[in-house]
Amino acid sequence: MSNDNDITPARAWTEFWKWAPAGTILAAISVVLVAAVVLVGWQIGWWFTAQNANRQARVTQNGYSNQQSQRGQVEQQIADVTQETAAIEQAKTGGNRSYVAALEGQRAATVTLACSAAAQVNSPLPADQAAWVKANCLDGSIRPGSPYYTGGNP
Repeated sequence: MSNDNDITPARAWTEFWKWAPAGTILAAISVVLVAAVVLVGWQIGWWFTAQNANRQARVTQNGYSNQQSQRGQVEQQIADVTQETAAIEQAKTGGNRSYVAALEGQRAATVTLACSAAAQVNSPLPADQAAWVKANCLDGSIRPGSPYYTGGNP
């Protein structure tokens, strides 16, 4: 007595092969979906990591300690420029003209350092320093119209 609901080896193989293509397609779709989720998650992880690094850099840049350091550098570099200007004048009047070009190049580099530090300060500088920066700096570098400008290269 055989029933149509009986599972026989022949019927098992027939049913298996009948559903195999659908199972294979479902498995392939599942693998593709999992791979897409993993890839998107990986990329989002990289994006979050980059955003966090940028945020941390801004926090550090705007931090009190860094801002005070930048302000101190501006003050020190302006003082160095004053000393270097005096040394240039002394070399001109003292007959050591061979040093003038080197001293002017050094002074231009010091002005560039002051301008770079001033560009990173986020709060107003003291009035005298702000005026000096305005007269001698442009976008963190020495302004071409500055009396310290040496014609292209600081």
